[in-house]
Amino acid sequence: MFTDRQEDMIALDTALGRAEAVEASPVVVITGPDGVGKRALAAKWAHRLAASYPDGQLVARLRAGSPGGPAPTAEIARALLRSLGLGDHAPLPWNDQDLIGLWRSETAGRRVLVLLEDAADAGQVLPLVPATPGCLVVVTSREPLPALLAHGAVHHRLGPLSAEHGLALLSRIVGEDRTRRDPAAASALVDVHGGMPLAIALAAADLVLHPDRSLRTGLPQPSPSRPTRSDNPVRDAVTSSLAHLSPLDADFLRRLALVPAPDLDIASSAAATGTTRAQARERLTELATRGLLDTARRAAVRGDLYTLRPSVRDAALGTGSPVLLAAAEACAGYLAHLLQAARACAQLLTPHHRVLPRPSLGRPVEPVRFANRHEALAWLEAIAPAVGPAMITAVDCGDPAIACALASDLWPLFHYHRDVPMWITVYESGLRAALRWGDPMAIREMSSTLALGLVAAERHTAAIDHYQRATTLARAAGDRTGVAQYTSGIGAALHDAGRYADAEEHLMEAVVLYSDLDDRRGAGLAETLLGSAIARQGNTDLALPLLHQARTDLAGLQMPDPLNAARALAYLGEGYSIAGHHDLAVAALTQAREEFADIGHRHWTARSTEFLGQAAQRAGLSDDATDWYTASRTQYAALGSTRDVRRLHERLLALGAG
Repeated sequence: MFTDRQEDMIALDTALGRAEAVEASPVVVITGPDGVGKRALAAKWAHRLAASYPDGQLVARLRAGSPGGPAPTAEIARALLRSLGLGDHAPLPWNDQDLIGLWRSETAGRRVLVLLEDAADAGQVLPLVPATPGCLVVVTSREPLPALLAHGAVHHRLGPLSAEHGLALLSRIVGEDRTRRDPAAASALVDVHGGMPLAIALAAADLVLHPDRSLRTGLPQPSPSRPTRSDNPVRDAVTSSLAHLSPLDADFLRRLALVPAPDLDIASSAAATGTTRAQARERLTELATRGLLDTARRAAVRGDLYTLRPSVRDAALGTGSPVLLAAAEACAGYLAHLLQAARACAQLLTPHHRVLPRPSLGRPVEPVRFANRHEALAWLEAIAPAVGPAMITAVDCGDPAIACALASDLWPLFHYHRDVPMWITVYESGLRAALRWGDPMAIREMSSTLALGLVAAERHTAAIDHYQRATTLARAAGDRTGVAQYTSGIGAALHDAGRYADAEEHLMEAVVLYSDLDDRRGAGLAETLLGSAIARQGNTDLALPLLHQARTDLAGLQMPDPLNAARALAYLGEGYSIAGHHDLAVAALTQAREEFADIGHRHWTARSTEFLGQAAQRAGLSDDATDWYTASRTQYAALGSTRDVRRLHERLLALGAG
């Protein structure tokens, strides 16, 4: 609840006037200890300024003090872009630079107010400051951020409420009739809590839940060793609130505090605490009513998300059963929940991908079910901030099988959203766990999936090394399907590197292996890149039949694979163009482009548009090529793909149309 702070509001107005002297968007930092009311003041001030920023008021939490660590800047940029309405119908880019670039381009020319809560350091904030004037960035932080001073930021230190305003806050929560009945107790309660809004609110919340109690019950018991006024009123208020919880609620809160996650929903809370979802919902509501949990926001599929303040987390961890036992149980339940839900996503989104056996984590959890692919994708994107901390927890739990299974089940997140840095981090951790475990299948799966990420990062030599390790293990196990898969992977890495002659050798071997296994999908994937490699070397007489066969194989699968069927058609269109059959090329590429658009794959929609530009350029149709390249560059820019935008810009410059 917000009470007065008029002097602080005037001070912030003055600070804004000083900050507006810089060329970029002004930055105002509100600092102060936990529980002093920084977020409430920032929100109130932002609301008062809303008319000056008609293009939106955006809020993001940077999670200083979170058990999973502060929020990465790219994650915050993603959340802010979604607040602007981007990413509703297609994935946003995952590359950090692409996301920041898209954020900067989207805020240029807009007037938006950005509120960044709980900043850990200036490094989180600086990339999110719009480069042009017109916006305002308001930051809350427990400590000053001196590195922002060089960029023109101004700071305002927030102190406790005055006695008068502290009493007004207490009256608003418990009711003026109660404070009037015992004004001395009301004043003492405000004083003993040091005028700290959170401490007053926590004490008042317990009084609201017990309307028959006197205000004096909210005061600490007199003690010769205890000063009248606490040196840490927020800590003492939290401790007092915990003491008023039932044993079940206290244990529930403690187990939540042991989970290394940036936030928790009803399903994950139930799994971590060993309760049903109905019980978890009831206890989360009770704790939020008492002010011991914050309701962060609602997320697609997951529902309401809850977070713990650092002061509440620290106090909760200091009570109850032995930490190691409770932590093991809470983390095991949480990981079991993630494993089950991620496996359900994988079954919907990547049914062709081989997954590792799921290890037992003790008690079963209530399953998360997804009605369709859209819900599965939405859950994956909502859970993405928890992936890094979850992998660390899985690695630290002592059973490497858990880390490997989690990485394996999370594959759809990277297959669809292509957060390449996180992709590499997760599977490097998974590979270390697999090597410690010594399980050959786990080593193969972690190596090959890591290799895919390395190809996406253009680290082709390292990718090939990992594929070769996986191939050696597959040969030793007599797994012909694995040998075919990893051999095809080596060919794909060489193709991506532009080494088409080297790629041809491995892809041809993969086609033969898959054909012997009667694996139409595997053969079709290898034939697609083999045909492309041969076509790009100029031998279209051999390439075109291969690409025709790839398209036929992939389009006719019993378990459909529309993305790869459309890719085969796009490469066939490119082959027609290289062979000089422009009309056939345009027909194939136009159809492929429509298929990509139908399945919502914006990257390949842009890629097929680029292929149409190349086809027009080969046919000597410079104006058409310029139009297609311009359209493709626009599509890549909307994805924030700087590498692709740069390539299209160079193509346009070569046509004299940059």
